[in-house]
Amino acid sequence: MGEKMKSRLSLAVSLLTVTALIAGTSPASAAGTINGSGATFAAPLIDACKGDFTAATQNIVNYPGGGSSKGRTDFSAGNLVDFAGSDAPYSSGEPANIIYAPIFAAPISLMYNVKGIKEGLYLSPKTIAGIFSGEITVWNDPAIDKDNTRTVKTPVYATKKVTTKVKGKTVTNTVPVLDAKGNPKVLRYTTKVIDYALPQTAITVWYRTDGSGTTENFGKFLHGTAPTIWTKPGAPTFTASTPKSIAGQFNFQGQSGSAAVAAGVAGRDGSIGYGELNFALANKLPSAFVQNTAGEFVDPSAAGTSAFLGGGTINANGTLSVDFTKKIPGAYSLGTASYGLAYPAASKKNAEKQADVAAWFTYLLDECPVKFPQTGFSKITGPLYTKAKAQIALIK
Repeated sequence: MGEKMKSRLSLAVSLLTVTALIAGTSPASAAGTINGSGATFAAPLIDACKGDFTAATQNIVNYPGGGSSKGRTDFSAGNLVDFAGSDAPYSSGEPANIIYAPIFAAPISLMYNVKGIKEGLYLSPKTIAGIFSGEITVWNDPAIDKDNTRTVKTPVYATKKVTTKVKGKTVTNTVPVLDAKGNPKVLRYTTKVIDYALPQTAITVWYRTDGSGTTENFGKFLHGTAPTIWTKPGAPTFTASTPKSIAGQFNFQGQSGSAAVAAGVAGRDGSIGYGELNFALANKLPSAFVQNTAGEFVDPSAAGTSAFLGGGTINANGTLSVDFTKKIPGAYSLGTASYGLAYPAASKKNAEKQADVAAWFTYLLDECPVKFPQTGFSKITGPLYTKAKAQIALIK
């Protein structure tokens, strides 16, 4: 046999050996893939955590987001996705025997970019409603000035250190201490006297144009806390929720998705917008302290969200009804729960896919908030956790 023939044969054998080794060891060869759609609210936690889930289970998660309305629409189609994410239940067209699993909880941030406000921004619900309805148009408006000329009281929560594995490495994170009912422990309160000049800058309001559970929950908050100003209940689109038309108002700017809203706020002085806390942090934007019904000013946090949601009512279908009038110490009143949508075992969907969805929801519930506390999501505990586990059990 000639030297060229020997060389080619040796190369072919080597390639076959390498191919066999790759096929035998590649995680992708054994992995299942589950496809989702929906809330951008959940995207920061999902994006951070899905890699660790794949490493632990060899299952791959695809979740492009798209908004709660898109998630519910895709899920209703029956064959487009294996699961969906939504910050609000269906108002109509709900599929039969749908499973709502309350596996996400996080605050909605009121992110702002205003030169001249350096010590923090404090806002009451009525003032927030005035800003987002277009009644308040400049930053030195008397209502904003009143909110920021007073003694403010803010809670300080108990925390603890937890050790976990992130991307194969041992890390120690700081998380809130939650009791058996899922409520945080308030260690103490701080008081601060604020009185500073606000700039005479025009306010630019950034809002979501797409169908969004974040928008719907924000509207519910405004209607629940300032009903005389925000006269409409929450709706998936901002323009359907506002008490009067904002068409043609130069100081309102719409964008699709929370990432674009946050980028808009970051790019223009005088701006304010709403969205998931993680997008504010990613754009280095401060978040306003929001006054709760107990008279405290609370910044968006996992602990404040847990306190607020702990005062809600758990419904039989797994959804949570919150109470905006209840005085809850330490509560961040713009905290919200979000849901994984899944099919029940009785739907006769692919059993392997169903098991993978159940495993993914369990991982999100139990592992992800502890692994990635910087995303701002709360670890659900107490009665809501028990309900979430019961709902997940119905999937497989």
